[in-house]
Amino acid sequence: MKLEVLSLLALGCVSASAQFKPDFKLKADDFTVLMGVDAQLTDGLKRAPLNGHGKFHVYDWNNAKQAATWKITSGEAAKHEVFVLIRRANNQPLVFSLDAAAGHSIHATLPANPGRWQRVKLDGLLDIPAGDSSVSLHIAAADGKADFNAELHAVELIRPAVRSELARRALAMRADPTWFQNARYGMMVHWTKQSMPLNGDPKPYAQAVADFDVEAFADAMKSTGAGFVVVTTSHAMQYFPAPIKALDAIIPGRTTARDLPADLAAALNKRGLKLFLYFHLGASDDAEWLKASGFWETDTSKFFGNWKSIISEIGERYGDKLAGWWFDDGATNYYYRSAPWEALDKAAKVGNPQRLVGFNAWELCNPTEFHDYCTNEGGADPRGIEPLLTPASNGRYPSGSHAGLQASACLIADSTWLHTSKNTPPSGPRWNADQLAELLKGFIALKNVPIFNLEITQDGQLSPQSLAVFRQASAKLQSSP
Repeated sequence: MKLEVLSLLALGCVSASAQFKPDFKLKADDFTVLMGVDAQLTDGLKRAPLNGHGKFHVYDWNNAKQAATWKITSGEAAKHEVFVLIRRANNQPLVFSLDAAAGHSIHATLPANPGRWQRVKLDGLLDIPAGDSSVSLHIAAADGKADFNAELHAVELIRPAVRSELARRALAMRADPTWFQNARYGMMVHWTKQSMPLNGDPKPYAQAVADFDVEAFADAMKSTGAGFVVVTTSHAMQYFPAPIKALDAIIPGRTTARDLPADLAAALNKRGLKLFLYFHLGASDDAEWLKASGFWETDTSKFFGNWKSIISEIGERYGDKLAGWWFDDGATNYYYRSAPWEALDKAAKVGNPQRLVGFNAWELCNPTEFHDYCTNEGGADPRGIEPLLTPASNGRYPSGSHAGLQASACLIADSTWLHTSKNTPPSGPRWNADQLAELLKGFIALKNVPIFNLEITQDGQLSPQSLAVFRQASAKLQSSP
């Protein structure tokens, strides 16, 4: 989410022509996601503003007369499990019912719990007929009172045998995160087409890639004490700093002659660090990419076909030199498309089946079982997302939406993700050395692996103050018992 979240409310709603419109056809072999914002809503329910990066939630659900209704199409009559992705503004138990054709309903109660996004399974199975029909969600306070306030992200429908089989296959694909835990923490940089140099005007992207000093950068990363580095490739603009044929085939002029990730991997590897890549599937800043890639098309086969061709070529190119992927907007962009998660995970692991894959959930529920770690963007608490980690958790969430996933977190170490200010040095650190050392101790004790984003200029300059704080904190960790 990152920069786009900060400007979400200011952006407001995008035009009707620039939104993904689902076909509401139920998948026989996967989850079907019915987004709250795509439903027909009764009076009083409000949609969180949409933007080019994703769809969010419905809010102001505060009385039993309100409802969200979806018109759906099923290829055959079938029984479905139902999950509701919900958050409450207070601690009051809620009752859910999902009503389908012929008056059939299933229900569930969400007991009192802290206000966070939760995936709630409704009791029983919902009969959905063949052809066109509709389903309607109703929410009420369990005690019959009207003083609740809920937010709805989505409703999920899936056949029970399909869900069990997908879960089995997802677990079989999970990579071993032991090295990740042993690395203790990582660094991240957003170095993109939009990055500004320390002084003067920016160079053309290909020239900036050609001039990037990987040895100096790798030395700086090594000095932080981190065990791996996440380098942003695409973010708001779909560019990649290497000669990737699949991207050239979709939209020419977005790649470079120099293979910067290969050079980065080699320089980092010499210093005992591993390389991750960050990838964003598309953003409203890049209209040319959105059109060429099929970003807004209801039939997602072209868009995800393009995605898989790019990601698999990158994975094959770098093999075991690429240790992981950090995919942004998993819960707010991939998710509402009912993404083919298994196929995406397979593409992301081409060339290295032990490559760690994470689809960013932000503060929302885990979007899929087909990845390896929970990104937890902004998660400054070493205990992670509720249910909280304990030493017995061995770095994996024991239950809840993210159950079984390796814990991680992604934090801003300076004041922003991306350096876009001209003639301005990178900002300084958020913590002093003592504060950072204590924070790191908390994460390391629970095997929760934090990733710290450092602001970097187009010419590779990092904040000397931030680097010093990480060096000092790392030294304190080494000297502590």
